[in-house]
Formats: sequence, structure tokens, C-alpha cells
Amino acid sequence: MPVYQIKDPNTGKTLKVTSNRQPTQEEALDIFAQQIIEPQTLELQKPQELTEEPEKLTEENIIKNPMWINAAKSVYKMNEGEDSPDLDSDQEYANYALRYMGWFNYNLPKMGLEAAQLNTATDEQRKDFVTLMDMYDEKAPSLAGFGRAATGLLSDPSTYVGIGTFGAATAGAQAIKQGIKEGVKQATKAGLKQGAKIGAIEASAYTAADNALRQSARIQAGQQQNFDLGQSAKAATIGAVAGGTLGGAVGAIGSRRVANKLQEIETEDALKQTTEIEKPSVIDLETTVEQAKKEIQPEIQPFSKALGEEAKGKVGIVTEDIQPELTVGLNKKTVDTAVDILNELNIPRDPNVQISDQILDAIQLSKTSPEYRNVFSDVLKRNNIDLLEFSQFLKINASDAGKKLARFSVAERRLKEIGEEISGITPKDSWGAATVKGLRDLDNTRRGLLVSQIATSMRNFTAQIGRVGVNTLTDIMDNTLNSTFNPMRRLFGTEEVPVDYNQSFGLLMNLTRDKKFAKDATDFVTKYFVKEKDRLFTNYASEVADATKAKKFKTAQKITDGLNTLNRMQEYYYRRGMFAATLDKTLKKKGVSLKEAVENNDMSKITQDDVSKAVDESLAFTYAKDPENSFGKAFVNFANSVPFVTTAVFPFARFMTNAMEFQFKHSPLGPLSLLTSKERAKVAAGDMGVFSKSMLGSALLMGAIEAKREGYGGEKWYELKGTDGTTIDARPYFPLTPYLLVADFVVRSEQGRIPPDAKDIIQGLSGAQFRGGTGLALVDNIINDISGIDSEEKINKAIARFGSDVLGGFLTPVRMFNDFINQKQTFRTTEPTGEIVPDIAQQLQRSVPVAQEQLPELESPTREAAPGRPETVRLPFSDIELPGPLTRQLTGVTVRQQKNIAEKEIDRLGLKRRDILPYTGNAQADQLLAKYMGPVVENVVSRAVISPKYQSLDNPTKELVMREMLKEIRRETKPFAQAEDPQRFAKIQYNRLSKNIRKIVERIE
Repeated sequence: MPVYQIKDPNTGKTLKVTSNRQPTQEEALDIFAQQIIEPQTLELQKPQELTEEPEKLTEENIIKNPMWINAAKSVYKMNEGEDSPDLDSDQEYANYALRYMGWFNYNLPKMGLEAAQLNTATDEQRKDFVTLMDMYDEKAPSLAGFGRAATGLLSDPSTYVGIGTFGAATAGAQAIKQGIKEGVKQATKAGLKQGAKIGAIEASAYTAADNALRQSARIQAGQQQNFDLGQSAKAATIGAVAGGTLGGAVGAIGSRRVANKLQEIETEDALKQTTEIEKPSVIDLETTVEQAKKEIQPEIQPFSKALGEEAKGKVGIVTEDIQPELTVGLNKKTVDTAVDILNELNIPRDPNVQISDQILDAIQLSKTSPEYRNVFSDVLKRNNIDLLEFSQFLKINASDAGKKLARFSVAERRLKEIGEEISGITPKDSWGAATVKGLRDLDNTRRGLLVSQIATSMRNFTAQIGRVGVNTLTDIMDNTLNSTFNPMRRLFGTEEVPVDYNQSFGLLMNLTRDKKFAKDATDFVTKYFVKEKDRLFTNYASEVADATKAKKFKTAQKITDGLNTLNRMQEYYYRRGMFAATLDKTLKKKGVSLKEAVENNDMSKITQDDVSKAVDESLAFTYAKDPENSFGKAFVNFANSVPFVTTAVFPFARFMTNAMEFQFKHSPLGPLSLLTSKERAKVAAGDMGVFSKSMLGSALLMGAIEAKREGYGGEKWYELKGTDGTTIDARPYFPLTPYLLVADFVVRSEQGRIPPDAKDIIQGLSGAQFRGGTGLALVDNIINDISGIDSEEKINKAIARFGSDVLGGFLTPVRMFNDFINQKQTFRTTEPTGEIVPDIAQQLQRSVPVAQEQLPELESPTREAAPGRPETVRLPFSDIELPGPLTRQLTGVTVRQQKNIAEKEIDRLGLKRRDILPYTGNAQADQLLAKYMGPVVENVVSRAVISPKYQSLDNPTKELVMREMLKEIRRETKPFAQAEDPQRFAKIQYNRLSKNIRKIVERIE
């Protein structure tokens, strides 16, 4: 029943009455006449104590209010995420809250979407949200507030519907907004469980909308004159209380039943008043939460099967496309919209998978894929689907698995972003946030270019052949162990594990004979699981995202992807093979054939978990899987935290964590993983991988140690000997690398030689191929450049080295081009000036063909000729010679020049470049010293190390003799270098003086 306000013209007193129409003036006077009026007497009253009125909230003081600011900070984190960058000041947080609540109050789609987002907020965040909502409502009107309201209303579709229906729809929209607000308040009550909080918001909006539609119908039928917002408020409160008690759709149905019953009672009262219009009853309907609770409590009953059946009947029949655990009714239009989205994204509808699960997968990709975000935005707008309704379509029961709740939580955030885009209120990134995003995209392009050489693709392809062999042998050993333990399982009455040696060769077959089937099977299955497809095919080289993920510099990333065509082809080739092999093995345990499923287009037996497991194995096989342990996650997050800084030192952190995990499992330490319950459960289920991997890795290690003892390999831990006296760098060929490192470490320790240093150990165990311009080489170069100098020049050189090494990554394709056009390559160096920009330019010049020839040749302290790449390399087991740089690029094999006798002995003993010729901190001085020292070392040391006397010494003594020889050569050749540039060496000597002595000298001058 509508509520009307009447006023006594004599006293000015007002009353509220409930009636089916507006009382006339005569009826109003009659009502006031019936009121008992106290006689007015003149009486001196004791003056009341003056109390200070609380300051009214205004646009100016609310942004300084601590309660508003604290709540704003909490809601900011709720909306933007806990890891979002902090704003610069309290005023920015306050203004953020003003803009945010302005949109919440005056834009119905925004209000509905934000209310839905509260389902995943913490209790504290919900309370802070209500604080902002209430304080904004109390704030005095202002010009700025009017602007926010106008903007929100103009972008709210219900405004224009209201214009066409003379305000009826607008009033209904206001009722729904009031309902949503009431639901939000109820959802913050302490003690409510998650399902009850969700139910309070849902049911309040539902009952407010239902009441609004009923009032609109009565207005259109002529039974009601105006829209009664008081009645809508009561309905919303009833819905919130009932929804919090019963939850979701059941609460909405139950509360609507209560609301309808109350409406019937009020209607009967109205009819009685109509028959007795002379004496209308005066009722104050100032609706409050407490009053509504009192009215509704007798009507709320505990959940029962009957009530559930009634709710199901009113919500509607559940079809095969809609999961039964949805908490709200879905109409055909919403489902059709979901199917339309799948069609736009070329995702086939899988009848065996809930459509909401397919949409959840797709919507989670909208943050990183502009294509997905645009499709969702366009389809929702085209179908005029309310975002709150679509959000409910995705909702999973609060009692469901946490994994599904997590997926829905992510989907809600993505849907919020899409909703802001549809409403035209997408928040603009701050200058700082936009800059960081741009830098990340640009850094992604740089890392992609680092692996863009054909040589890198060929090395990776070759290295994975060894990985295939290890995987095949591990599976064979796994089957052998199960075959051995099955009799014991029979003896103890446990289930035997099937043994199938054919499956051990599944990966090998998928990469050779059955490679077409592996591709077809992978493409067939992943087209139904778009998120898994995205994980499998949108990243390469462990860290590099392809152009579909780029938001800025998209063209640059497309070029990078093009340069990485071969690299991506080889990586996805191995991933498809592993995916099909793993999925086939999983399905066979369930008695299902992957081949038959593909041939019959049958996805009924393939689950999300089956596909996720296959993708995980494929990513792990190519060293691209996200780490599962906390340390690995922290390391990857740190390495990727600051573009061009941390990523310069660790450009491929994910590869490193996967490589180290692989090495641990394939080593004698592997069984230590049985300390975890997860690994013990695998063994109990018949997965003997922890033993087979450890046994195979231990065998490989023992073989590598024996090979080293017998003299196979080069002088350095990572070297292999070529047939023509050259050496091959084996560092890129993981998983061979770690076994070479450990074997070399063991043999050196046995023979009393210097073991590998920390940088070598990190390189070997992590599999990180540190290139010039990245990784530890960058740190090493900076240390070398600045050692021995204590001046401002030190800082400039460090900055120049860092900048040039990072920027040099963008010139990787140019260096590749140089291998095709220049077959006679000598290493070049720069002449640092101590000024940042010129020094960076010189460093970059080393990568540019032709231009690099203008730089001086690098001098070696161990040989007379300038070092470089061999002009020709001999094809193994033949006399055929091929151009060196070109062969390197096309095969990926890095061949080093043949060493002289002195260099072989120096490397065998384990001496480093700094042991031969310590760095002075001045590149030109180092060049001069190396120039005069190199010829002497090549002649004198080479003769000395082959002498019988030297050969009779043990290794520690040989090391001591070698150090003394090098020290003597440095002392004898240094004067020649000083004579060529005395001023430079004098400056070096002066800078090595203590600061106090230099101050005294400068004061004398």
C-alpha cells in the first residue's frame, strides 16, 4: 500500500498515512481533528545544555575524514587487488572513493556488479564498503557530486527507459538500487557465513526488483497512482534477511512468498479503509530494518525439502546446459548469450562440460587477451545482458570445491573490468601504472629477441632430444620396477599396477611416426579447454608471451614472434608430443583410448583434470611450468618484478626453476622428495617415478664421472673436444650440462685442481645459458670494469655497462645476420670514456655488422693473435670443412678456436682470466697489458708446461708454479705497456692511493 504525507494547514504538523489513494484536504482535516491535542500552556522550561552538533559531511571535509580515508584504502585494495600499487597520498584515496561511490549510487549496472563483487571480499572490506556508502549518502549535495550523479545517470540504461515510461521504470530502478544497498548492509553482519552473505545481496535485489515490477503493474492497471519507495525498502529488507537465512535463490523465493503475504494483508487493510474513508487509520510506515525483521521472522522457516522443491519450480527447469548448483534462475537468453560468446571465440560447445565452466575458462583470459575481452564486451552489449545476471550465471555454490570458487573469484574480477568497459567508465591507468605496463611489454619483446637466433632454436631442439631419451628410459625403468613389485602387491592383497612397455615409447612415437596424430589430438582436445590451450601455446622460451598478450608495442611483439618462428615451432612440437603421450596414458588407466576419442569426436570421458595434468607435464618437459613450491614461486616473482633490472640478471627464471627441479629429481638426492606426503601418495598408487628418475640420473652421473676420469671432454667443465682440435661449448645442452659440472667437480677434487666457482655452479645446475648482455655475465662484466678504481668514473662505467648489456638484447637479430655475412670474425672491444652515453653507443656498436670493424680488436693475455671464431669447422667424422659462423648459426653448435699448449694447461688447472691478468679497472690499460703479455705466455709457458720437470709435479704444485710464471711475465711486460701510455697508468696509480693522500696532494697542487 502506498504511504502518503498530509499536513495540517493550521499547525503545520505532518502525518504519514497508508491508503490506496491520496486523501483529500477535507479528509486530511478530519484526520487531524481526531488527534488528541495537548493543551498549550505557557511554561518556562529549563534551558537545555548546548551540545555541539556533529560537523555535517561536505565535499570539502569528507576527503579529510580519517574514517573515510581508511575505508577508501580498504575498498581500493578490494577492487584493485592486494598487489596493486599504492596511491601517492590520502587525498588520492579519498578522491578515489568519491568517484567510486558516485558511480555506485547513480549507475544501476555498476551498482549490481559491485554488489556481486562483495561476495569475495573479506568481512572488514564489506564493513568499509558500507561505511563509504553511508557517509556518501550523508554528504551534503555539491556541484562535484552533481557532476558524478549526472555522469552515472546518463550512462545508466534505466534512465532512458524511465523517460519512455514517464518515470515508472526510473522509480523501479531506484527501488532496485535501494534493495542492493540493503543487501550489502545485511551481508556485513557479523556471524553470517559466506553463503548467507551472498544470499542477502541476491535476495534483496531480487525482492526489490519483484516489488518494483508489481508496483509498476498496479500503476499501469490504474490501481496505484505513484511509486512507493517505502514499500520497496521493506521488500528489500525482507529479502536481505530471508536471503541471509536461507541463501541465494531459495532465500529470494522464500522472501518473495513472505513479501507477497504481507502485501495481501496490506491490501485487505486498504480495502477496509476504502469502505470507511471517513475514518482512515493513521499508520506510520517509516520502514526500518528492525521493523522488517519483526514482520518477517514468523514467516521464515528452516530450510526444508518442500521449500527447495518450490524454489526449483519457481526458478525454472534445469537444462543440460546449466549446472544444477546455480544459485539463481537462468533464462534462455543468458544461456544463448553464453553460447554466442563461445561461438565468437571459436570454442566448440562440449555437451559433457557445463557451459559455465567453459565460460569461466574463457573469461579468465580476458585480462591478458584483448581479443577475449572485446568479444565478451561486444556480445554482452549486443544481447543487452545485465552484468549482475551474467555474474550469477557463473556462480558456483559456496559449498562447492575451493578450486571452483577460486575460478569464479577470478572471473568476477574479469567481469568487473568488462562491465566498466561496457559502461564507458574503464578507469584510466595512472601515469606510473601505464609506464610500468609499457615497460613490461617492451621487456617481454627484449627477452623474446634474446632467443630469436636460428642457433638458439637449433640448440634447444637438439637439447630436447636428450630430454626425450631420459623420459623414455625413465618410463621403461618405471615399468620394470612395477613389474618387480607386483608379486609383492599380490602377496599383500593390494591392487597390481598395469605394466605396458609400449607406453614407455609413447612420447618417442608422437615425435616421429605419430607426430600428425599428436598434433590432431592436442588441437582436438584443447579447443574445448581454452584456458589450458592458452597455457600450452601462448608462451615460449619459458617466459616470453606472444603478441596475443601484448597491450602496448603489439607490432614489435609480432615481429619478435616472427623472428622466433623456428623456436616456437620446435617448442610446440615437443609440447604436443608430450601432451598426447600423457593424456593417452591417463585415459588408458580409465579404459579409454585417446585415438578412438579423437576419431569419434567424443569428449565424454576426458575431464578438465585430465587435460590440466597433460598440460602441466608438457610445460615441465619444456621447462616452462610455474613452480609449485613457495621458494620457486618467490624466485620467479622476484626475477620478473622489475623490468630491465631483475629480468636483466635472470631473464628466464622459470626455466631455471624447472631445470633445477629436474636435476634434483634425476640425481642421488631424488628420494628425499619422499619426505612429502604428495610423493608418498604417488608411490602408494604405483607411480615409481621418484625411484626410476633418481636411479637413471645417478647412472648418468656415474658415467659422466668415469668419462672425465678417462680424459674425455675438454679442459673446462662444459667443453667437449672436436675432431679437429677445437672445443664445443656444451652449456646450452641441458640436461647434459649438470652431469658434466658435477663430474668435473668430483674429478678436480680428486686430482687437486681448482673446482668450478659459484658462477659455474649456478650455470650448470640451473641450465641458464647466460649470454652477453644477460645473467651473471652482466654482473661479472660490471665488476671487472669497476675493479681497482675509486672515483665517479666507477659509477658511470657501471651504468654504461648495465645499459648497453640490456639494450644489446634488442640487437640480437643483427648479430645473427652478421653470422651470415661475415665468416672471418675477430672479437672486438670498446674504449670507454667514462661518459655514459658514448660508452653505451660503443658497446652497441659491437653488435652491428661493418660498424663493429671500426672498433679495436680484443687482445688476449695468453696468445699473440687476436681471439675470434674459427673461420672453418670440420664436419665430424669427415674431412669436409664448413664456414664457422654460418655453421654455428644453422646448427646451434658453438665451436671455440683451437687452444695453444699454455691455454690448455691454464684451463685444466682451473685458473680464470683474473688470475692470468687482474683487471685494472681501465679497459685500455688492460688491452695494453694483454697485448705485451700474450706473446710471452704463448711461447714461454707453452714450452715450460711440456718439460719433464713440470710434468713430474702434482697438480697443486703445478698451480703454484703456473701462478709464479704468470706473475713474473706480468712484471716483465708491464713497463712496455706503461711506456706506450704513461699518463693512463699514472692516473690508475694515483686513483689507487687512499683518499687522505689524494687530498694532501691536491692541496699542495
